[in-house]
Amino acid sequence: MASRTAFVYQDALSIDDAFTYFKRLMRDAENRVHFSRALQKARKGLDVHMYVTDVDSLIIQYLNRRGVKDFRFTGFELKNMNPRSALVNGKVKVNGKQYEGHRMFALQAGIDFYYLVNLGQEFLVWNVANTPVSFDWYGHGSAHDYYAFVHLDDVIRVPAQELPETLRFLLWRR
Repeated sequence: MASRTAFVYQDALSIDDAFTYFKRLMRDAENRVHFSRALQKARKGLDVHMYVTDVDSLIIQYLNRRGVKDFRFTGFELKNMNPRSALVNGKVKVNGKQYEGHRMFALQAGIDFYYLVNLGQEFLVWNVANTPVSFDWYGHGSAHDYYAFVHLDDVIRVPAQELPETLRFLLWRR
């Protein structure tokens, strides 16, 4: 099995397993492009405004495995960023349109939705539903875009080695 699960649970993977996994990632990216192009063609001539995004991870927690089925959903957006470009005037900046979509999704669905921004030595972590945010156009040239800005005072700064404990607390309050 050359899946993400295999990378998580197996101590050693063969080169073939690794290549199979990365080929699947490439096919997944190709499928996303096909899907986006099909959506563009499907809405042609219609007065339909939309933005397509994804959710990096959706955790489905089984609250009661016996008897009545109940679930808790938690969403995650995972970013790997260079601190020099991610941090601006005491704030972290991320894609604004995507952030708006994730925030609306979390509020409509009534779920926790966390951003985890990997800066190398530390992670910045926050819940989009209850963290103050501002939006603005920023940057020059090809980097000029619509961004969400979250003040560093409103995020949890987690040393990389402490991320498992932080996730444990966020997900299970233990």
